[in-house]
Amino acid sequence: MFNANSVSATFGSRTVVGQSLVHRFVLLVLVGLVGSMSARAVEPQVQVSTTQGPTPWTSLEVLDDPNEFYFGVVTDRTGSHRAGVFPAALHKLNLLAPAFVVSVGDLIEGYTENPQRLNQEWDEMEAFISTLNAPFFYTAGNHDMSNALMAQTWQQRFGPSYYHFVYKDVLFLVLNSELFGMVEDPDKSVPGPWQQAEQMDYIRQVLNEHKDIGWTMVLVHQPFWNPSPNREINPDWLTVETLLGDREYTVLAGHYHQYTKAMRHNRKYITLATTGGGSPLRGNAWGEFDQVGLVKMTSDGPMLTNLVLDGILDDSVSTVESRAQLQQLTQSIQSFAPMSDSELFRDGKFRVQIENPLSVPLSVAGSISRDGSFSIRNLRGTTIAPGGREDMVLELSAKEPVPYSRIATAAIDWTLTAIDEQQQPIQVTNTTPVLPLTEHKIGKQRRAVKVDGKLREYAKLPFVVASQGDVALPQIAPEDVSFAFTVTADDSHLYIAVDVTDDVVVADPGRMARAQDAVTIAIDTRPAEVRAVNRPVVPAIVEGFYGGAVVQIIGVETYAPDTFMPFLDDIAKEVQSAVQRTKNGYSLELAVPHEALDKRAGGTQGWQAARIGIRVFDLDSDDGTVKVLHWQPDRYGNAPLAGTHGFKR
Repeated sequence: MFNANSVSATFGSRTVVGQSLVHRFVLLVLVGLVGSMSARAVEPQVQVSTTQGPTPWTSLEVLDDPNEFYFGVVTDRTGSHRAGVFPAALHKLNLLAPAFVVSVGDLIEGYTENPQRLNQEWDEMEAFISTLNAPFFYTAGNHDMSNALMAQTWQQRFGPSYYHFVYKDVLFLVLNSELFGMVEDPDKSVPGPWQQAEQMDYIRQVLNEHKDIGWTMVLVHQPFWNPSPNREINPDWLTVETLLGDREYTVLAGHYHQYTKAMRHNRKYITLATTGGGSPLRGNAWGEFDQVGLVKMTSDGPMLTNLVLDGILDDSVSTVESRAQLQQLTQSIQSFAPMSDSELFRDGKFRVQIENPLSVPLSVAGSISRDGSFSIRNLRGTTIAPGGREDMVLELSAKEPVPYSRIATAAIDWTLTAIDEQQQPIQVTNTTPVLPLTEHKIGKQRRAVKVDGKLREYAKLPFVVASQGDVALPQIAPEDVSFAFTVTADDSHLYIAVDVTDDVVVADPGRMARAQDAVTIAIDTRPAEVRAVNRPVVPAIVEGFYGGAVVQIIGVETYAPDTFMPFLDDIAKEVQSAVQRTKNGYSLELAVPHEALDKRAGGTQGWQAARIGIRVFDLDSDDGTVKVLHWQPDRYGNAPLAGTHGFKR
């Protein structure tokens, strides 16, 4: 099916000559051609000493087609990447000796308008790539190209952001997904040297010129066929699928850091996991693992093998169907915290509702994984019938009355297991935060406030956060970072004052605030039914839900703009904030006019209640890892709890 004599490498709208990568590619092609000619000159069977009688082999028809080849694939290395994983993966690819290696984007953390930082990140990545023995083909992802500076830097370093090449009757079509629509603004293309209309014309031209190609591999970072609930599939992507028509093709993508194989138009659409990128790494069934792909191009199309650091997986390791089943199980446990009007907690009942969405029995086991400021009784294991539901009532009690403002969150780890109809094991683990709640009263601000970061106007800071409030995140030592805060109001403003104790204060004007020492304050005064919603952070940002609150990220000093959440600049115009260095760290104040909160609350009565989330970012280590200390479970995190962060006037 593949024609070994048809080889070309075309970039953008022209063939590039004189680049080292292309030189290596052409050399590899020549070696392949010589190998093909040699293979045709030799009998394509194993030569043996005898063929009489029984033989200690099964066949002499070896898998040695000279028109077939292997290529490697690397995927996302972003979102708080883990040091050492990506270069180790390249070393393993060298051991596998593919003909060449392709990327599906997101190689650098990016999202910066600082040229020095951007060039440092690309220099590091190119140093990694230089260790490969085979040619490497870049694909642009949102972390690689999120603004005009990054697009121009890409052009200076790598030339075109979309291109194609052909090897052994296979067309590789490499697309720039950020021209279809940027992750942070899907309705706009990334600014810079290229236009989406030009890319679409290029796709039409390339596919028209290669109508009779044996197979087409499409490389694109964003998997546009998997849109968010409130957004349709990108229309330009649907046009690309129409242009691909009935030709044989496969699509490879990344972006979500979860491996998933989907079928569209009877073709494989594969979203790869990570190669050192941010991931919970919950395992194969979730499609969350560090991988490289090894693809063998055969006369019947590509065969993808997912190579994990300690194993080899086929392309059905996680499917749309199996993922949906797991997703149902992750949502099968709901918790209902006791709510009180008092200032002190003594005891209460915490209800856990467990549903079995499966058609087989579900076994449930729970264990206390983090102690809070109270004891937990009546936790037990159980088995729930198919389609059934069970309520478990936990009794919470404190040894002595404790202020709600100082309660530490506890956690229960659940393990849900079942055997499906195909006798395959299913296992899901998740965590439930356990925390008695009250709707805190906003204090009356009696002294006039000068927003200067000095906290002398406030009588006390009753809320003390010395332990991690979000149970999906690791504990942080109090001597590393802790904080105290208060929430008050007068006739014109809502005030929040925070005193942060931090052993090492990092203030870097070249970093975004959330990439160093900073405080995030989110004030949500929308109607109760909206305010109560918990959403994962990325969909909440993309769909505009996150921006519906007053969200302020306050760094210790001047910091680079947050390009991933551009709406923060608009919100900043409505508030006043100030930071002051202190002996033990830093303190800050935030003043929000009631008019801004009334506008978000709607109605005619003005805002009466708010959901106020506070978290502190702490950067200490040299590798750039930022710790985040939450007051209570993050409503945008992996283990939210309904009713948290409540305040009333």
